[in-house]
Amino acid sequence: MSCADASPLASRTASYRRSYQASEVLSVTIVVAAAAQAVLFAVFLARTIILRPFSDMISWIDVYLQARQQHGGLLEYLWAPNNEHHMPIIRLLTALDISTFHASGVPFVIAATTALVAAALLIFRELYRDRHLTGPLRLLALLGPMLLLTSAAAVDCSIPITSVYPLALVCVIAALVLFDGEAERTRLTDAKRIAAVVMAVMASLSNAVGMVVWPGLLWSAWRAARPRDGCSRLLQSALATGLPMRGLSSDAFEDPSHLTSFAHLTEMAVYLLTYLGLPWSRAAQLHLPALVLGGAMVVAGSVVIVRDTLLKCQTTRLQRIAVAWVIAALAAALLAAAGRVDVAPEVPLRYALLIAPLHIGLLALVLSFFANRVVTPRQQTTLLCAGALFAAGLVALQVAAGRFATGTAATIAATIDLYDAGIREPCMEKLIYPDLAIADRVLEALHHFVAARQ
Repeated sequence: MSCADASPLASRTASYRRSYQASEVLSVTIVVAAAAQAVLFAVFLARTIILRPFSDMISWIDVYLQARQQHGGLLEYLWAPNNEHHMPIIRLLTALDISTFHASGVPFVIAATTALVAAALLIFRELYRDRHLTGPLRLLALLGPMLLLTSAAAVDCSIPITSVYPLALVCVIAALVLFDGEAERTRLTDAKRIAAVVMAVMASLSNAVGMVVWPGLLWSAWRAARPRDGCSRLLQSALATGLPMRGLSSDAFEDPSHLTSFAHLTEMAVYLLTYLGLPWSRAAQLHLPALVLGGAMVVAGSVVIVRDTLLKCQTTRLQRIAVAWVIAALAAALLAAAGRVDVAPEVPLRYALLIAPLHIGLLALVLSFFANRVVTPRQQTTLLCAGALFAAGLVALQVAAGRFATGTAATIAATIDLYDAGIREPCMEKLIYPDLAIADRVLEALHHFVAARQ
């Protein structure tokens, strides 16, 4: 071999070696960032934990104590409506908490945290198994759980009344994951679809927002390789969705003419963009950029859905599930904008968790798109570099959002301290309970009930 031939070969070898070394460094960076995100999640969960009953928790306790006093049946208690929700899972946790854990609130925190971790593992598994992510690129699958295990999500796990959202979310994620597979049919496909429908019903019975799983499932059935068969099975199963809605009432739609007014539609649009801009829309100085971010999420999600629906091109399992996640998340945003804008115009931070499937779905589609086009070590390094920067950015955002969440939790805890000290002020009605006299009665009854069982 001549020197002229050896020189390009040596140059390519050196380039490959540099790319390999850079990939190793970037891979370690992503792993470290993911570990840091998990640690921060645990830290902020511990710092924001509030186990003392307030707000909806007082209503849950009241329903349980009344059921015990009236010697009502278990099914009657579990099916008792809570405004626009049927929440038998929360009813069970309430009964367990009061009867066994002396109203400590611990079962709610354990259940919510377990549900969120399970959802994170499901998401990681689907991203990791995508056929486009190979070699070091598989570590990019860690970005999915990082988008879920945030400080805002930690608050949903650390306060009993917000545990409904992790419980509903894991059922939604699991249902959409289990249902897909018609194009990759195996002997377990039918069993998985039955399990998917069960999880969808459980999502609906965790919280009314869990109903958003059904649009995602309908789309998945239509998108399947044998859509007529898939749709027929799902539509038969979807008859069960009428069950969670029976006996419910809501004053959100009392005046239909009001809904179509320009002013109301504008309020709904602002609510929608604010919702999709969480958690940053909760910060006054970031409200406008958050609205822009919310608008970008609407456009990106809509483009993904419309493009895939119209083109119906060949896709991977991950891509189909990702679009279903996007559909469910946008459905939740639309449901909140339509149903909550007149009830509570301020978008609460706890809704941030429900946006995560939208972010994760878009991330999965972007990763799958670019990973499928990686053909050289340099391109692989570039994609890993983008992933490492994204991961580092998520950790930095986690710290900033965590400080805000910690401050909010501290304010709530301070108000509860004042209430426990016997101070009664009108401003407490917004946080503690709308009628403080009822709250006093329920908490006193709870104290007597727990004392009698010790």
